Amino acid sequence: MFRKALLFITLSCSINLNAQISENIKVGIEPGFLILSASENIGLLMNVEPKLKVTKHNFMGLRIAAVINPQRFRNHDTLQYTINDEYDNGGFSFVPTFDIYLSQGKLRPYIGLGAGAYLLTNYVNVFSTDTGNEFEVKIKKQIGALLRCGIESHKLRFGLEYNLVQPVDVQIPEGKVIGTVNNSYLGLTVGLILQ
Repeated sequence: MFRKALLFITLSCSINLNAQISENIKVGIEPGFLILSASENIGLLMNVEPKLKVTKHNFMGLRIAAVINPQRFRNHDTLQYTINDEYDNGGFSFVPTFDIYLSQGKLRPYIGLGAGAYLLTNYVNVFSTDTGNEFEVKIKKQIGALLRCGIESHKLRFGLEYNLVQPVDVQIPEGKVIGTVNNSYLGLTVGLILQ
């Protein structure tokens, strides 16, 4: 009898704990596209973000994003060098986030922010028009910031996000800086929330 009672109490606590955990954890899957991009190629993004409810209106998460064609190249010396930007570029970012939900109704507007690592394309090809040499120039990894807002309704999420990443110098092996790469981008997403 004691074992059955102990088993019943253990199962009841376990079921109650699982219900509480599933209410406090959700995962967002948000595909989207880049807007106002200077790239001639189409820009796409995909966010996956597990989140934990920390208070009634606040969630913390880790946004893992893949992005295609966010980079815009600026050449400071167009007479001597050509930066090959016609190929697709992309990368990943890992950004801890904090979202504030402004209401608890059916339409839940939110604002959020985050900061983390942006691991974008490692190399860019530079061609010297004077010597005919081609260089593969390394691009440094960056720390960036995320600002976003949107609306969540039931299991759907509509968002606008700006990823602010510091521009990086394009420096050829001789040490001369011939341009910059702007990695910042504005994205529009539509996604699903899984609980």
